[in-house]
Amino acid sequence: MNAQLAERREAVETYHVFDIKTNASPEVLIKAAADGLARNTNSVVQNRPLVMGNQIPATPGRFQIVDPAAALRGTGMGSIMAMAQAPGAMLLKSASCDGAVWTAKAVRDSPGSDRLDLYSCLYRYKDGYQLNVYAVFQKASGGRMELSRQAAQALVGTPEQWVTKNIVDTVRSIQEATRVEVVRIEAQPELGELPKVDRLTSAR
Repeated sequence: MNAQLAERREAVETYHVFDIKTNASPEVLIKAAADGLARNTNSVVQNRPLVMGNQIPATPGRFQIVDPAAALRGTGMGSIMAMAQAPGAMLLKSASCDGAVWTAKAVRDSPGSDRLDLYSCLYRYKDGYQLNVYAVFQKASGGRMELSRQAAQALVGTPEQWVTKNIVDTVRSIQEATRVEVVRIEAQPELGELPKVDRLTSAR
């Protein structure tokens, strides 16, 4: 009985790299990616960093994972943060997008159920663009709310399916704007199933 009632939290990381061969302007790609992110998230924070120089690089950049716990390990601040964390709390990682023409952090938060922090980095290179997506997905299970969670998920889809939809809708938006195929060249893990409601929201 306790195994069913115990409240659990799980954090899962995922990343995907998409290649977009197009001569469209950065503005077209940025607007499309931002519109795709906004379809299913609570908030989107964007940044247009300066990219010095006029020469477009031959190869695209790549995101780096930032782990605040590792960076502060052994320091006084790291010790304070470790003591301040509640049992089972998670110090989440983020993404650094050095060299990107556009970065964004989108959040999809369902209190008491799940939270998705999704980082996007758009890199320009001579053949087009590459979109790097890094996500940290937190999921709650068990406890008193589990039955209501399961009932809601049966109607609208599981949290894992909505992680997939957030990424897929961003790719769809870019494809619609550029009229070119967006190719996934690297991923871990692979994208899963889409929620059933996707058949309605993606029909245009």
